[in-house]
Amino acid sequence: MPHTSFFSKTFLKSAFSIALPIALQSFITSGVNMIDVVMLGRLGDVDIAAVGCANQIYFLLTLVLFGVSSGASVFMAQFWGKQDLGGVHRTMGVMYALALFVSLLFTVGALFFPEQLISIYSRDPEVIRHGASYLRIVGASYIVTAFSYTMGFACRATGNVRLPMITSIMSVATNTVLNFILIFGLLGFPALGLRGAAIATAIARVLEFSVISLVIYRNRTPIAAGLIQLFGRFDRDFLKRYFKTALPVLLNETLWSTGVSMYTVAYGLLGTGALASVQIAGTVFQLFLVLIRGLSDACAIMIGHTIGSGDEEGASRDGLRFMALVPIIGVIMCALLIVLRPLILTFFTVTPETLQMTMEMLCLQAFMLIPKAFNMVIIVGLCRSGGDTLFACILDTLTVWAVAVPLAFLGANLGFPLWGVYLCVCSEDIVKAIVGVPRILSKKWLHNVVADIA
Repeated sequence: MPHTSFFSKTFLKSAFSIALPIALQSFITSGVNMIDVVMLGRLGDVDIAAVGCANQIYFLLTLVLFGVSSGASVFMAQFWGKQDLGGVHRTMGVMYALALFVSLLFTVGALFFPEQLISIYSRDPEVIRHGASYLRIVGASYIVTAFSYTMGFACRATGNVRLPMITSIMSVATNTVLNFILIFGLLGFPALGLRGAAIATAIARVLEFSVISLVIYRNRTPIAAGLIQLFGRFDRDFLKRYFKTALPVLLNETLWSTGVSMYTVAYGLLGTGALASVQIAGTVFQLFLVLIRGLSDACAIMIGHTIGSGDEEGASRDGLRFMALVPIIGVIMCALLIVLRPLILTFFTVTPETLQMTMEMLCLQAFMLIPKAFNMVIIVGLCRSGGDTLFACILDTLTVWAVAVPLAFLGANLGFPLWGVYLCVCSEDIVKAIVGVPRILSKKWLHNVVADIA
């Protein structure tokens, strides 16, 4: 038998061919988010904090949608590996219905109760007023956002990673251009400030949905399904199997994202400057997380296809490869963030105190890239693609609500500085990695959930 290295060329080529388009899409989105914060920074700490609070609602929406889509992608990827297109379409139908329901709830909240939602995260009346104004506008785009988001997942699960990337690039390019025009009043338009940023975001999201849906159906891609294909073959056994696997993922993301959102509430107890610092640091941090996220998504797709084809031994082998590869990338990103953070922060116009807090936050966040890399592979890449969704739900949820959230509020109420509260938050990822790695090594995460579905 010929000798093959642990990271074979075939494995690396497959992993990075999927990961890089996803990472590029995330990088562009995160880069534009950073540009938004830089532009809004010229309006002051209040506007940065207001957008940060409003974006917590969007953050919750996207993570619940991620739960809906990620749960569905377990089936879509394995059905695709089994070459069962009808099963892919049935799964998409359930995913679209759930996405519509979730986005309607968030739309109602954003349009009719924006002040109440923003006041969860800040006690500053100006932050609440500005944040509510922003949220009311962007909330109108939540439903189309839900459909473009889930369509992107369906594309990736069936091997088409380029279309979501291209439509995302178009969307963020539109958002950036419109931000410059509407925030500062260029080309004869009035300077709308924060409201201009919200309008630009809403327009860009509508454009993204329009383009991705048009291309999917005009080009008759594999996921271009009609209403009968999507909703005409629901039977009790399929739905029971689907929700047994997917419901823990949806519950996982809902509870986890709500818990993470509570971190912002804890940071808000430290003042508007702390909220502004968290918004800036979080935006920069996302730039350095994109390749790790891309590889985790690639892991989920590749492992799902391999399990669906019946090769569980190959899935286990590739799982170990991803467990080794992604943390290596985490170490590289950690070093880059530490070196580049002073340069990156020169673009932001904020108070010296906010700048110093942000510098400290980014240093700590850099080191947290390594355990986060492990956790993304364990939960998103392996447990979910392998159908081990209940374990992933329990691990993800308990570490947030039983460990990190209580410690974050304890630190904030004891008067810890921002970096001290963040260290309390970090307990989530440390505990998760310690518990999760043995689960992967045990192979108990491997389940073929579509083997006997006709």
